[in-house]
Amino acid sequence: MDILNECVEKMDKTIQSLKDSFSTLRAGRVSPGLLDKVMVNVYDSNMPLKHVASITVSSATDLSVKPFDPSTTKDIIGGINKADLGCNPVVNGGVIMLKFPAPSEDRRQELIKQCKKYAEDGKVALRNIRKDFNNKLKKDETLSEDQQHDLLDEIQKATDSHTKTVDQMLVEKIKDIETI
Repeated sequence: MDILNECVEKMDKTIQSLKDSFSTLRAGRVSPGLLDKVMVNVYDSNMPLKHVASITVSSATDLSVKPFDPSTTKDIIGGINKADLGCNPVVNGGVIMLKFPAPSEDRRQELIKQCKKYAEDGKVALRNIRKDFNNKLKKDETLSEDQQHDLLDEIQKATDSHTKTVDQMLVEKIKDIETI
């Protein structure tokens, strides 16, 4: 049963990774997750934006970024511009304001394509996990044929369940993107 638990745990991590990827895609409202992949070059090293500034939601289309160290403001703006988020940073009293326009229909379609790619990558990862654990089971000589067969069935059920979760997440995210 340890093999099955390990397999399910890896599949759960894949689902979490997909959630993280989906959170970086903007839907109807902005969220601090949009800036998760923004890297800022400060103090001679590359750091995630959230390590050098606090990020808050000001309104449905605005984020505000308050640097912990005001001297890093220019570096933060550079990192935001480099990330190509589709917004223009404006400094207002030491706070960087990011105003995100409502996504155009073309942009929405791009986001939906990206979602589908993330979901497909997640499904491929799940299938690879299944394949790896199936191979482990087949090589395990301590298990009887019946035990092997039962565990292979359980791994397939876990794969099917996680794949269904990916499909549900995709449908929800697409619905979220299509909602203005």
